[in-house]
Amino acid sequence: MTSSVAPPVTADEMTLDAGVWSPRIRFLDLACLVLSLLAAATETYLLLQDGGAVGDVVGLALILIGIGTVRSRLRIGPRPLSTRLWLATALVALGPLSVTALGGDPLVSWTIVVFTAFSITLRGLPGALVGGILGAAAYLAVIASDGLGAVDPTAFVALTCCFTAAATGSALRSYVRYRTEFAERTRQTLASRDAETHQRVAEERLRIARDLHDIVGHEIAVLNIHLSVAQVNLPADAIAAKTSLESARTSVQSVLGETQRILHVLRTSQGEEGLGTPAAEFDRIPALIGGFQQAGATIDANLCAVRAQLDPEVSTAAYRVVEEALTNSQKHGTGPVKVTTLTRGPVLEITITNAKRPGAPLPGRRGYGLVGMRERVASAGGRLVLRDEDDRFAVEATLRIDGSAHA
Repeated sequence: MTSSVAPPVTADEMTLDAGVWSPRIRFLDLACLVLSLLAAATETYLLLQDGGAVGDVVGLALILIGIGTVRSRLRIGPRPLSTRLWLATALVALGPLSVTALGGDPLVSWTIVVFTAFSITLRGLPGALVGGILGAAAYLAVIASDGLGAVDPTAFVALTCCFTAAATGSALRSYVRYRTEFAERTRQTLASRDAETHQRVAEERLRIARDLHDIVGHEIAVLNIHLSVAQVNLPADAIAAKTSLESARTSVQSVLGETQRILHVLRTSQGEEGLGTPAAEFDRIPALIGGFQQAGATIDANLCAVRAQLDPEVSTAAYRVVEEALTNSQKHGTGPVKVTTLTRGPVLEITITNAKRPGAPLPGRRGYGLVGMRERVASAGGRLVLRDEDDRFAVEATLRIDGSAHA
C-alpha cells in the first residue's frame, strides 16, 4: 500500500485559495471588486463627458492595473503571490498620487484604493504595512490636492478608511487561517485515533490467537494422542471400532488444520497475503460429505457443478452451511440426510434436509451454530431459511454466484 504526501501549502497560498473562504468572505471580496469597477466606470464616463486632467486618467489606469494584478495568476519571482501583491500595492498607491501630481481630483481614486486595500490584505499581505502605505498615499494625495495642510479632515478620513479596510482584510485572513488549521488538526486527530483503534484491534486479534493456540490447540492435540493410543490397543478383530477411531482421528486432523488457518487469519493484518488455499470452498463439499459418511452417517447427496466463477466468500459460505447442517443432523436428527445443490441462472441453492429425532431440541436453542450460519450467508449477500416442522428440519440457503446482494 502506497501513500502520497501533498506538498506543503504556504500561508499566502492558503489565504488566496477561495475554496477555504466562507460565502460571506467571498461576497465581501466580490463586492469590493464590483464597487471599485462601478466607481471607475462612473469616473470614466464623467471624464468622457466633461473632460478632465491627465492625472485622472493616469491615476485611474494605474489603479485598475493594480486591481487586475491582485486578482490575476501572474507569477513573478520565487514567491509569486507575495511579489504580485506588493506590485499591486505599489501600483494602487501611485494612483491617487499621480492624480494629484498631474492636476486631478483624487476623490474617486482614493475611494477605490480603500476597497483594494481590503482585497490585498485578504490575500496575505500584513494589514498594518499595507494600510500604512495606501493610507499615506491617499493622505498625501488629498492634502496636496486641497492645499489645506496637515489638518485636512478629508485626508484623515482617507487615511482612516484605508487602515480600516486593510485591518478588516487582515483579520478575516487570520480567521480563515485559524479555521483551516483547526480543520487540519481535527483531521490529524481523527486519523491518529483511527490508527490507535486499528492497533488495539490488532493486539486483541493477537491475544485471541494466543489463547486459541494455547487452549484449543493443546486440547485437540491431546485428544489426537488418546485416539491414537486407543486405536493401537484395540483387539485385532475390532474392525468397526478401528474404522470409527480412524475417522475420528481424521476429523481431529481436519480441526487442527482449520485451527491453524484461523490462527493465521488472526495473526495476519488486513491486506497482507493469506494462506495459499482457502480454509473452505464449494469444491470441497464432496470430500466433506465423504468424511461424514466414513463416520457412519447416511447421506443422499445430489450435487451440481458450478460452471461460472464462484465468488470466494460465497464458496466459503456454501461449504460452512453444509458443514454446520450435517453436524446438526448428526446431533439432533435421525435417518438419512439429503443434501442438494443446484444452480438457477446466477443463483446457487443449497438444501439440507433430515428427519428429527424424537425429543431432540432445536439446534439453535443449544448453541450459536445456526446464528453463525445465518450471519455467514448474510455476509455473502445471500438468504438463509430454516424450516422446523414436526418431523423434519431443513436448511435452505440461496446465494448469488457473483457474490452480489440477493434481491
